[in-house]
Amino acid sequence: MKLLRRAIAFALLAAVSAVVVIVDRHSGKESVGASSAIVQFAGFPQASDGTRISTSWFCPGAAAGDGISSASIVVVNPGDADITATVNFFTDSPSDAETITVPARSRKDVDVLRGRTVGVVVPVVEIIGSIGSVEQELIYAAGDVTSQCVSQTSSTWYFADGFTAEGSTQRLVLTNPFPETAVVNVSYTTTNGRRTPASLQGIILNARSARSISLADAGAQNEARLAVEVVASTGQIIASRIQHYLGAGRLGYSTTVGTPMALRDWWFTSGRTGALVSELLMVFNPSDSAAQVNVSFFGPGITNGLEVDQTSTAAAPSAAIDIPAGGIVAINTDSIADLPKGDHAMVVSAVNNVPVVVEHVLSQRVGGSSFTAITNGIPGGLVSQKWRIPSGLLNGARNALAVVNTTGAEGTFTVSASGPGGEVELPLLVDEVLGAASVISIDVPADVKDGEVTITATVPVAVQRRTTRGHGLVGFGIVGALPIRSR
Repeated sequence: MKLLRRAIAFALLAAVSAVVVIVDRHSGKESVGASSAIVQFAGFPQASDGTRISTSWFCPGAAAGDGISSASIVVVNPGDADITATVNFFTDSPSDAETITVPARSRKDVDVLRGRTVGVVVPVVEIIGSIGSVEQELIYAAGDVTSQCVSQTSSTWYFADGFTAEGSTQRLVLTNPFPETAVVNVSYTTTNGRRTPASLQGIILNARSARSISLADAGAQNEARLAVEVVASTGQIIASRIQHYLGAGRLGYSTTVGTPMALRDWWFTSGRTGALVSELLMVFNPSDSAAQVNVSFFGPGITNGLEVDQTSTAAAPSAAIDIPAGGIVAINTDSIADLPKGDHAMVVSAVNNVPVVVEHVLSQRVGGSSFTAITNGIPGGLVSQKWRIPSGLLNGARNALAVVNTTGAEGTFTVSASGPGGEVELPLLVDEVLGAASVISIDVPADVKDGEVTITATVPVAVQRRTTRGHGLVGFGIVGALPIRSR
């Protein structure tokens, strides 16, 4: 059945008619072949429904010197028994740790900065057993940030989108959670090609430590296109990115763990076009071979490819976008003439079997102000019938949850919320119909309790959510849900 669903999904994507895209092409002069994580997809945000002795969660970390009001991790226990977890705090000093207990069907917030006013702090959570999940939350005047944590280290990490234009800052955070030293090499690609600064080669990352690197200090100043590659020649690490946008069309704050490997399919459920919207799909090709991709869109008013003949194995040819070896391509969806204005979902697919890394950048002006939301794509191999949102959804939020059907078959989905009494289906969101190759945006009921939310579908879906920025600020952040995979 899994292979059948996969085949249907690919047939659907191949059948979607090509769209004309406006691209901004930047080619690098050198390249490094992409390599995979230890276990396929293991370095991506996801949860397991299997039984494990312990589960690790590696978070992107917080920069104490950035003026953040507070930083915390949310440890969620949807189970029927208490769980015990150890929270490690990695910095450039000897690490500290705290043991916590999270009661059944509840959550616990743990302070990350712990009085620190300079440097970065990276939390790593070890949960006894397989129940429980973790997210990171920052409270910041430039916009609150919710970030996903991952459960696997890797020797390679990629960032397709980088930005240091007009005083905007970007720092790379490298974390070595293990008792052995790691050796790390960093390179980056701009409009002028690929660079490997001597200061970023052979970085010694001490055992159980974290280190912050300013990309501007490493020579990447005033760059609107900045892809980064991190390769650990010794050891396994976590690489994350902290960005503060201050101009050149961007405003806000972003913190995210990188992408551990290049892949062939990337899903995004929370796209938007409009008169005051700028939407980019940043595609980075870290390999030494040229890649080609196409983009398919799903949403109201978009008819291309929505009617699928599931008995047909023929694939209609589609126009492809060239991604040079080692290069970056910015796909500007706002300039696509045939794409209706409004919300939509997207999938970026490699058509010549050369994998790429894709990130979604959405900037919008609202009422005299503006915001920028950045998110990594959801790998095609991680589309699932069940998803979790550890920190829950804001009561009454509009268009807070976007679900896209990745198949050519109609299905249904149900949204449930966990609380002191266990998991309860939300009355207005039970067995909601989800058409073939369609996307639906969900308003959150006003009476949703503060707890983990679960989405269960009869077909494989991709799920992302929009989060509030707080402080009366306009706009939203975009964060993926956690796909649940059987082990």
